[in-house]
Amino acid sequence: MRLTLSMASVLLLAVMGAVPVHAQMDSTVTVPAETASSADAAIAHVRALEVQRQSAMVKPDLAVLQQIFAEDATYVHSNGLLQTRDELFRMLERGEIRYLSFQVERVSYRPYGNDTVVVSGVQRIQLSSSGKTFESYSRYTAVYAPVDGVVKLVSYQSTSMPEVAPSGNR
Repeated sequence: MRLTLSMASVLLLAVMGAVPVHAQMDSTVTVPAETASSADAAIAHVRALEVQRQSAMVKPDLAVLQQIFAEDATYVHSNGLLQTRDELFRMLERGEIRYLSFQVERVSYRPYGNDTVVVSGVQRIQLSSSGKTFESYSRYTAVYAPVDGVVKLVSYQSTSMPEVAPSGNR
């Protein structure tokens, strides 16, 4: 049995606190009824991890980040720089890059199975590097999957966006 809801129904249920919103505003959410609760639980868990990740990157709190990132995670910055988890952590530890704030917009959470979630969104990040402060406006994707039975961030990539997107381009 499949449960199909219109976006209006999903929003109503979300306002009532019955389900999290994890769809684009112009789409219909179709979730197998028997897996809806496990998918919602996975999304709620990853939402919490994302908030913790962003907060820990601003502090920086490497102990929290080590719990969130898989040991073999890859992190691609909006400028195309690819780093391993440990390379990113060293930059944070030495203060070579400093995240000042995260503002996330238009985020979606897509569950795959009971414990893998792909997060996509648009974000505005204030950061400093080499004594200069920057603002990055980017589209990002984060993949959370089980590693030895614990859900971890396994891949992250962001792509710079122009400040004003063309009409109809989301």
